[in-house]
Amino acid sequence: MALLYGCPMLEYLFIGLVGVVVGGINGMAGGASVISYPVLLATGMSPVSAAISNALGVTPANFFALISVRHKMRDYFREYRKLIIISIFCSATGAYLLLTVPPGVFEKMVPFLLLGASLTFLIKPKPDRGARHGLMEKIGIGASGLYCGYFGPGQGVMVIAVLARDIRRDPKTLNTAKNLIVGWTSLVSNIIYIFSGKAVWPAVIALVIGGSIGGTFGGRYAARMPASIYRALILSVGFGASAWLFKKYYFG
Repeated sequence: MALLYGCPMLEYLFIGLVGVVVGGINGMAGGASVISYPVLLATGMSPVSAAISNALGVTPANFFALISVRHKMRDYFREYRKLIIISIFCSATGAYLLLTVPPGVFEKMVPFLLLGASLTFLIKPKPDRGARHGLMEKIGIGASGLYCGYFGPGQGVMVIAVLARDIRRDPKTLNTAKNLIVGWTSLVSNIIYIFSGKAVWPAVIALVIGGSIGGTFGGRYAARMPASIYRALILSVGFGASAWLFKKYYFG
């Protein structure tokens, strides 16, 4: 059943408003595309089209969130370029899998993927500067890139969970590095999505507009949202949507 009784204009307006919220939260911390994905599904999109449209729509928010620190971008890119390259390569692999794996298989995996993305919000990173830290960080970022290309929602939280194990990074640095890595990673996989023919462009545009507005303010006011409210919001939506998807694809 379509959202808002099948009225396209109201649907896209609502998606745009959701985009503002998602962009704002993504700019401050990340992972809010867990909210927009089930909204797109509720409009009647297939899981693959919803995943692709969601990815295309929320990516600009990460770049707009970097506006407030644009004068430091060269230094950040130089420091994190190896992780960005690893994540980009893995993301392209994930995007290829998304477009080649049979839709029926993806539908069965979606409830588990969304549940897993939601559970990442319960991760409490423990600082680690051991001898294997660099290798484990590269593996973790690569895994998040693969996940980004194949599904996406929750990647920002995964990236922060990996980067936060370096005790030298303060919250502001973590947020900026996350936006940089997720932004470039998503940009490459999105290029693949654009030529897939599976994107629902009016929904993408609505998310881009809303997400860009929200991301601009989210990046500027990073870390001002109370962590407890942020986690409660994402967990409620993520677990609720997961339950709905399990019912839809396994018990419907």
